[in-house]
Amino acid sequence: MQITVLVDNESGEGLGSEHGLSFLVETDERSVLFDTGQSDTWLHNLIALGRKPESIKAVAISHGHYDHTGGLPTAFLRVPRATYYAHPNCFEPKYSRSEGKTRNIGMAPEVASRVNEFTLNTSAIELLPGVLLSGTIAVRDDVTPNSKFLTGQQELYQDTFEDEQCLVLRNGASTAVLVGCAHKGLENNICAALEVNGVKNIDLVAGGFHLHEAGKERLEALVAFLANTNIGQIACCHCTGYASSEYLRLKLGQQVTLARTGSSWCI
Repeated sequence: MQITVLVDNESGEGLGSEHGLSFLVETDERSVLFDTGQSDTWLHNLIALGRKPESIKAVAISHGHYDHTGGLPTAFLRVPRATYYAHPNCFEPKYSRSEGKTRNIGMAPEVASRVNEFTLNTSAIELLPGVLLSGTIAVRDDVTPNSKFLTGQQELYQDTFEDEQCLVLRNGASTAVLVGCAHKGLENNICAALEVNGVKNIDLVAGGFHLHEAGKERLEALVAFLANTNIGQIACCHCTGYASSEYLRLKLGQQVTLARTGSSWCI
């Protein structure tokens, strides 16, 4: 099973980049696209890497923000026969508030209007053999979801990211977890993946960890959790933040790497 970063904030040689995230997971039973970045960059990079869109059998969404769902219109056009998966709450409005200004950061209307074309799940669901979408992620008492973002129709309120899901991979004895932004906390995503997979170890955790504004106390708590969890490699992408990635690498050593578009792993 091969995992490739199709879209990340940082570019690989000859590949496009943007503020967003997308993974390709290749198995013996075809491929899964996990998130789509914010444009058609995922497709350009897929082709540049020598892969064919027709191999994609499933498209899964980690949560309903534009930088993970913006490439869906291109996916609908190029892989119309794929099965599309998302949590029901993905389609709710999403907002960010900064310096007193509120902006829409959710799905584009043309995507949200196609909710009936998605398989909606709240429990773990198998997309391909060995590839599972986690379902709703439970929150530990000691980890608080990021409170910067808002949702709601008539009245805005804190988004607790009920729509967030991670992708859980298992190939024989090898396991991996892919996260979109870990808005619910990386700890909660990892705990959900361990439960879904029924294992006590993970060979790879990759994705956006949403630590670019994290303070020292938050980072110390995460390091303590990661140090006490059996994880092989931790690959920081997208919204992790360079300073936070370097802090994790300082504390946890070579198991922490900074991934970019084109980074790839086999499990």
